[in-house]
Amino acid sequence: MKPEARPQLAKERIAAVLSQWRQPSDTPDIDAIAISPTHVALDGRELPRIAQVSTRYGRLLNLLVRMLQPQSILEIGMATGVSSAYIARARHSYRSRAPSRHVIIDPFQTTDWAGGGRALLARLELSEGVELMEETSVFAVPQLEKYGRRFDFAFIDGNHCFDYTLTDVLVADRVLVVGGLLVIDDALSFGVKPAIRYLDRYRHNLRRIRLDPPIVHYLRETVLRRRRFAVYQKISDDNRGADGI
Repeated sequence: MKPEARPQLAKERIAAVLSQWRQPSDTPDIDAIAISPTHVALDGRELPRIAQVSTRYGRLLNLLVRMLQPQSILEIGMATGVSSAYIARARHSYRSRAPSRHVIIDPFQTTDWAGGGRALLARLELSEGVELMEETSVFAVPQLEKYGRRFDFAFIDGNHCFDYTLTDVLVADRVLVVGGLLVIDDALSFGVKPAIRYLDRYRHNLRRIRLDPPIVHYLRETVLRRRRFAVYQKISDDNRGADGI
């Protein structure tokens, strides 16, 4: 079953998620894994943990999935699997009511990450409904589009270079249904930050969801540099012409 278009998120629903975000965590096992200095490879070796989503934003990711209850989730970048675990735990909270799929794209899962993400999902018994594609996103996502796959939630945490970030957004937007959410990690990193600025200014079919009132958002994102996620809702298809208008 393909996910259907969704309505724009009401401010009340966003406020409810943010209120829950401030409450004590209900994912303490994943939180503990996220702050651990090591991760376990698929072959059982214990290796240094190099990259993972923070517990604070992992919990927000979990809450957003639980709120939207997407039927089909696209994740670009798995690494040691912490973000995948937060997403999968949220999926399992509603799977009895609404079956869902979780497609993860990571060309380096077996090589650079020694299968650590796959091992983590298996250890937490969260592998059901997960499909791993060990290809680059610029190859894998167009293949999904070719076969008619559509998603109502996308999380991007792949290559953080400016051009690669925009490419991930481009291919993800093409398979995201209207009303779906697009979440970008490390929004203030060197390559991702200018990509976010471009999206905010030129991609009018993606509405930025501010996580705070305007002045607080400005202080956290521009002055204190503490805003890690950029969250968008797709409000229409991208109908720009060849002239960019």
